[in-house]
Amino acid sequence: MIKIFHRPKKKRDITKLNYGMIHSVFGYPDGVSIVMKQIDGVLIQDLKIPRKNIFYLVGKSKIKSRNISEKEPIWEGYKINQKMLEDYQVGYGGEENEKIEEGILFAKKSIKEFVKKNKIDVLIVHNSSHPINFISSIALSRYYRDEIKKGNKTPKYILWWHDSHLERDFYLNPPKDVGEYLLEGVPGKYVDYILFINSLQFKEAKKYFKRIDKKNPGFYEKVKMNHDLVYNTTETFINKFRDLQGTRFNEIVEKFLKEFKIGEVLKKQRLSLKDTLFCLQHTRIVSRKRIDFALRYCYELLDQLKKKDLYKGMYFLVSGHTADKTKKKLLKLNRELKKEYNTKKLFLVFAEDHYEKTNIHFEEYPKIFAKLGGISTYFSEIEGFGNNLLEVLSSGLIPIVYTYPVFKKDISKYKFKIIALDNFEINQEKIDETIDVLKSKKKRKEWVDQNIRILKKHFPHKTIAVKIRNAILSGKKKH
Repeated sequence: MIKIFHRPKKKRDITKLNYGMIHSVFGYPDGVSIVMKQIDGVLIQDLKIPRKNIFYLVGKSKIKSRNISEKEPIWEGYKINQKMLEDYQVGYGGEENEKIEEGILFAKKSIKEFVKKNKIDVLIVHNSSHPINFISSIALSRYYRDEIKKGNKTPKYILWWHDSHLERDFYLNPPKDVGEYLLEGVPGKYVDYILFINSLQFKEAKKYFKRIDKKNPGFYEKVKMNHDLVYNTTETFINKFRDLQGTRFNEIVEKFLKEFKIGEVLKKQRLSLKDTLFCLQHTRIVSRKRIDFALRYCYELLDQLKKKDLYKGMYFLVSGHTADKTKKKLLKLNRELKKEYNTKKLFLVFAEDHYEKTNIHFEEYPKIFAKLGGISTYFSEIEGFGNNLLEVLSSGLIPIVYTYPVFKKDISKYKFKIIALDNFEINQEKIDETIDVLKSKKKRKEWVDQNIRILKKHFPHKTIAVKIRNAILSGKKKH
């Protein structure tokens, strides 16, 4: 049985503990990296944890520091981890299984060294609930198993559940041997506390937790008692719409116009900045983000804007990096749409093609496009919550959004002023609504100001602080 007991909260000074964060990558424009950075800020600013007490174990990091350890088997791109994902639906043979065990052992040693060297008291682990981190998740579970067997002290294990294999069709029906690995360590029985990022996740995970409980009685009750809901949060980059009318973002906008050679691009089609609508797709380039639909929507929108003599061209930028084979399909679709709409005045641009020519950061693009009077598209089929959506709203951009399940359940109740689509169909009513927002500065001001008020009230980073403190101070469980 798993025994559960609660430590009196006043007995521990959380500022004297050492914290470790584990994930595949850090410092990249992915949702988890964004949350990790936010947590870092909350630990230091709100919970008063000294910076020197916070350490990272990741596969790869864009940020370099003595407190950041990079180990290959923690990375999702680690060749053995990738092989596990490739063969997820067919299972693993004898020789492959040997390599998997070697990879797990390598990762387990990395985790053990990291914990021992930095005297970690609390581990905040991101997405060990998802087989995208197969090797590192199982290795972490094995680390706990082996250290507990030896009678050694182990860190409190807090899992930040961004998403899981339960939320993706590809992962739902694994062969028996794959399923055994999942039950063992994705996330496994040693988790002390789980922070879910939306209200659908615990309900979806109940059956899975009960399967783990069959092998480890008491696990389900432990998780039931020791979990919480923590939505994604954001800082607001403007206080009111009028901030976009001032000089605050002029420098970064000028930098963008120069380094992306916007003037030259537009001049070739006899366009000016005033003639051109700027649209931002603030996500990675991946199939589920439905950038294909965003592109179709924008061609139809531009066609109608031209007929109303409001805009003559559109600059459509995807700010994130390539994560699957979507980019080639988008380029092909763009060529087809150019012919269909008989126009060369919609420019499909990928920020990653300019990475070597600019040091504009991913999080800066919403500010730039808001300052340019633009809009944003956000047509994801599924999201854990919607970090990039919050970034867009907090910069003063009005997004056109597909109402994915978590949006309907958790976000819609806050009454953000957005243009919302319930299906992937180009709806004339929504096109008209988009045009109205673009035509009316007054309406845009009202919408932006309301969105900023909502974000400040319900989504500041400090709301994370109480959740993390509760997780840290919850009773340490005997496994």
